[in-house]
This record gives sequence, structure tokens and C-alpha cells, in this order.
Amino acid sequence: MTTARQDGGAARRPVILMTPDIETAVGAPTEAMYAVRANYAEAIGEAGGTPLILPYEAQALAAALDLADGVMITGTLPGVEAGSERRSFEQTLIEHAIRTGKPLLGICHGMQLIGERLGGTFVKSLPGSLGEAVEHLPSAVPDRLAHPIQLQPASVLAAALDGLETDVNSLHRHALTGTGRFRVIARAPDGVIEAFEGDTPGFCLGIQWHPEYRLSDFDRAIFRIFVERSADGASRRDQPDGPCSVRARLAALGLALPDASAPPGAFVSAIRTGNTVTVSGQVPLKDKTALMTGHLGGRVSLEEGRECARWALLNALAQLERIAGGLDRVAGFVRLAGYVAATADFTQHGAVVDGASELLREIFPRCWPHARIAVGVGSLPRGVPVEIELTALIGDAEG
Repeated sequence: MTTARQDGGAARRPVILMTPDIETAVGAPTEAMYAVRANYAEAIGEAGGTPLILPYEAQALAAALDLADGVMITGTLPGVEAGSERRSFEQTLIEHAIRTGKPLLGICHGMQLIGERLGGTFVKSLPGSLGEAVEHLPSAVPDRLAHPIQLQPASVLAAALDGLETDVNSLHRHALTGTGRFRVIARAPDGVIEAFEGDTPGFCLGIQWHPEYRLSDFDRAIFRIFVERSADGASRRDQPDGPCSVRARLAALGLALPDASAPPGAFVSAIRTGNTVTVSGQVPLKDKTALMTGHLGGRVSLEEGRECARWALLNALAQLERIAGGLDRVAGFVRLAGYVAATADFTQHGAVVDGASELLREIFPRCWPHARIAVGVGSLPRGVPVEIELTALIGDAEG
């Protein structure tokens, strides 16, 4: 298993945040308690991670995610929908984990909530049988195997099993249905979704049954995979950057900087004042040609807009590299401004500009934080959908 290493070279176990439930006593609000079954923590620990219970403190969420290498959304009592306080906090946590690329594991309620956030449908009663009756709540404690599941080939779970069918336990009355930004990789014989992989920047896995009971080697493998993915991210974060590290990260993403283009008007493409570099607005050029034209909310889709934002950022980084003498001299960022050509009823300007912000985070994992503005406009140069402006700090620190 890959383990993260601290500056002194000693291996450390990846830190996994676990969400608890909250128990309140009627008439005694000061006696509320966080509660999570011990076997969640035991399963993480057995797989090589360090489990930490995460309280519902939204103001501390960013700091907690900086500390964490992975996030696990746990289950609830069968048939009991999570309270509004828990759901609201976990929804925010899921969004932040996805945005930051943190490995994410959802179990039972956790799977349903992640799937719902990715576009699926949460239902409070199991869908009708597709031909074979399956007992999804055979007992009050899921300490025995209950029914088989069928895995999809070429999935993360299929790779952990010698075959495509296995038995799992079960303890739920609710379910996830429909489609979204996820791929279903396991179903019960009656068609109920038992597992999915999220279509997200980082590792994202949803499991309907309760592998924390570790009734099989397959259950244990699920936690090993999750902890290993978390350790991989921690290792990349802890490893000192070497020469050309930014270029290496670009290459790992299958990307390369375009040539820095000359300004099309009476201005410079970038200017340095002290240790601050301001890059003029850059449009999405690929091979010196506009990637596409049009408006968000019109014929340009959200994902196409995000891709344009990524390419506009790459062009901005090409200008930054030219004036800074290398991207490994970048010590941080001040501001990213995104301009989105959009129809009057389009409102997802921030989601479009996220394409640039998320790529900046991947390329500069240590110093990517930046202030930002996302503005809708009627038109942009060359008819492109997105333009990106960037302000960076130059120093001896590496990206």
C-alpha cells in the first residue's frame, strides 16, 4: 500500500474524515452527542488509515479538509432519513470534497446522498422488483451475507474480485435510482443500485451495503482501495517538488502549455511589478485557434464552457511562464477573473470558471488558493465563451 511520507521521511497513515450522526435528547439540547459505529473506524484503521470523526462545524470545514486525505460519509439507521442538520452539513462536505479532489467513499445513506448530489434520485421506498425478490433488510444487524450482487467489468470493484458476482450483507429501505454523473458498477438481482463510481475529478465510490462489517475479503478490499487512493493523494501532497515539477504535473494530466501568443492590441500580455505578475485576459486557444465560439445557455454546454476555461487558463500560464522565467518560480496566486459569454437566463458562471480554478489546483497543489470573480458578459473577443485573467506571485518557492 502506498503511504504518505512526512518531511523527516517517516511514513504516516492517511487521515480519513468520518461523518457521525447526532443524537439529541428532548428538552436537553446541551446533551447532544455525536455517534458513529466503531466498526467504521476499525475498518479504516485495519486498511491502514487514521480515522477521525468530523463534527458539523461548517466554519472549520476548509481547515479539516486541508488536514484530511480522504472523506467517508457513513450510513444511518435503516429507513430513517438523516436529519436536516446532518444532510445539510454532509451535502456541503461532499461538494467541497469533490471540488478539492479528495477521495470520497459513501456507505448506505452516504452512497445515496453522494449519488443525489451527482444527479441521481433518492427514493424512500425500494423500487419494484425486476423479476427476483431480494430482501434488503433481512435483520436488524447486517452481520451475515444477504443477497448476491452483479458487478460491471472494468470497474474498481471488479478489479478487487475474482469474478463478477459475490454476496453482500444488506440493511436499508431507501435507495438511489436514476442517472447522473456516476456509473453504476453493481446491482442486486432486483435491479437496485448497489455501487457506483462517481464521474468526478477525484476517486469517488458509493456502496449500498455495509462493508465495514468485513464479512468477506471483498469487503476489506473496498477499504484498502479507498485508503490507498487517499494515501496516493497524501504522498503527492507531501513530496517535495523537484525541478520542472509543474511541467511534470501537466504531463501527468496529458496537457502541455500552448505557445505564448502575442497581444492582439496596444497592450502587453503580462507585466511584472515587484514580485507580482498580472496576466492580461486570455481566451481558449488551442494550436493558435479558438477552441470554440458561442454562448453558455445557448449552443455551448456547461462542460464545453469548463473546457474553454481550462484552455484559457493554460494560455494564461504560458504567458506567466514567459515573464516569470519558469512556472516553478510561482509562489502563489492573488486573483483569477473569469468572464463568461452567456445568455441572459444563464446563472452557472461560477461552475464554468471552476474549470480554470480546479485545473490551477491540480497544477499547483501547494499554492493554488486565489480570490476570484466570475462575471457574465454579452460577448468576448473572437466570439469565444470564456476569458481568463490571472494575477500571480513570483518568488523562490516552487509550485
